[in-house]
Amino acid sequence: MLALLLFAALTGDIYDETPLTVNMDPGWTPGTFAESRLVEPAFQPFAVRSILRTDASPDLVILFETGLTDSLEDGLLEQWTGDIAIEGLSVEVAEITYSEPWELREYLQQRHAEGLEGAVLVGNLPAPWSALDNEFLDDSEQFPSDYFYMDLDGLWEDLWIGYPSQGKPGTDGMYDTWRGDLAPEIYVGRIRVDNLPGVGDPTVLLNAYLQRNHSWRTVPPSDSPTALCYVDNDWATWGPGYQSAMEYLYNDVVLVNDVDSTNGTDYRYSRLPADYEWISPFVHSSPLLHQWSPGPNTNWFHIVPALPQARFYNLFACSNARFTTENNMGAVYTFGTSTGLASVGSTKSGSMLSFGQFYYPMGEGSSIGEGYIAWWEYIADGGLSASELSWHMGMVLLGDPTLVPAMYLLGIGEGAEPPAGGPGLATSVNPCRDMVEFSITGFVQGELRMYDTSGRLAASVPFSGGTCTLEVSGLEPGVYYARAVSGTASVSASVVVCR
Repeated sequence: MLALLLFAALTGDIYDETPLTVNMDPGWTPGTFAESRLVEPAFQPFAVRSILRTDASPDLVILFETGLTDSLEDGLLEQWTGDIAIEGLSVEVAEITYSEPWELREYLQQRHAEGLEGAVLVGNLPAPWSALDNEFLDDSEQFPSDYFYMDLDGLWEDLWIGYPSQGKPGTDGMYDTWRGDLAPEIYVGRIRVDNLPGVGDPTVLLNAYLQRNHSWRTVPPSDSPTALCYVDNDWATWGPGYQSAMEYLYNDVVLVNDVDSTNGTDYRYSRLPADYEWISPFVHSSPLLHQWSPGPNTNWFHIVPALPQARFYNLFACSNARFTTENNMGAVYTFGTSTGLASVGSTKSGSMLSFGQFYYPMGEGSSIGEGYIAWWEYIADGGLSASELSWHMGMVLLGDPTLVPAMYLLGIGEGAEPPAGGPGLATSVNPCRDMVEFSITGFVQGELRMYDTSGRLAASVPFSGGTCTLEVSGLEPGVYYARAVSGTASVSASVVVCR
């Protein structure tokens, strides 16, 4: 932690020193809130329908667009929630209507009071918008701002029509004034694939994403992972510092920051297809392209054909994660490629700074959502200055926030399959509702015991011949630990009981 604090101290006044990430095309204009409302659904009264839960007061809620769970392949939702539960999180899955953002925020406030730690928004769910006068631009900005769903007790107000600098009191549907305790209470990730027509069918994209999410959690990589820190000309001087921050997570971070080396051709043909697990491009951008100096641009439609191998991205790239924009690059990286799992980036000019606060927790075994909220806690400590609002208020996390990038580096990801020839315990279905069949390898006979999270024995049954069946319909929903015991030897696995 000392090294982390030193890193933060040495950055100085990073907001004045660091060039803002912007779009370099003077003729480009981002979409407005009014334009977004023309293509988004009409607001409905807020309603929630529970689909699956493992605890009455879950650590995580996965909120789907109404009807979207019907498009999932059989067993895929149970597989995903089971994987998350094995990480130690209780889960509830629900479908919600497309309501006013403040109604969804009120729901999250209520669940947070019951112990909620995080949320995943799946599908086309309401995006809160903000409007601010950017102190680093001769302009103002309108943008979607999911931080509204993370900061649950700060006061977000709509006091002006247009921007505060225009001096027109009133309301226009965009938040423009922030007061009170602005630190985050929960982490939020967003999975939206319905507006990627240039990439593929949304049903196929969503199912494929959840399948590779499971594969990541259960199939260890064959080689030690490498990360790429690819810094274009305007930030080349700071490249070694960015690399050092990434080294809190990865031992091997390749830095490319020579002004003659960073270009669109090298990035597209040499870097994207290379075997990097994490890629952090530092480049002026729009939602649809990277603007390398001297060029050529990398466009959104170049990404999938380049066959990227990376799982995770930190997009220091203006508005690259503007998830309301059709075919936005943050979503293409995360949901359109065959390997993408999560990305952080901005829906407006600016992006992340103080990177050590983000990478350090993940290097210690935290999820990407926990690293993201730790970074926001650092940024929001003492309130949000005009500089912090201007740089960071558009930050979002795209993908599953419960993924742990360092799980295999730290040896906490063991995979789903037991070691060949060794003892193992597997279930026929997980989560389960009524009956669950266990397969036990390495033991001829013994006893299968189920314990709740307090360590209390909840159920048991003898086994022989490597299998047994246990009735769980009488157990309370939640996470349990199954242990197959034979003499003094045992093997364990997590089991999720749901209703």
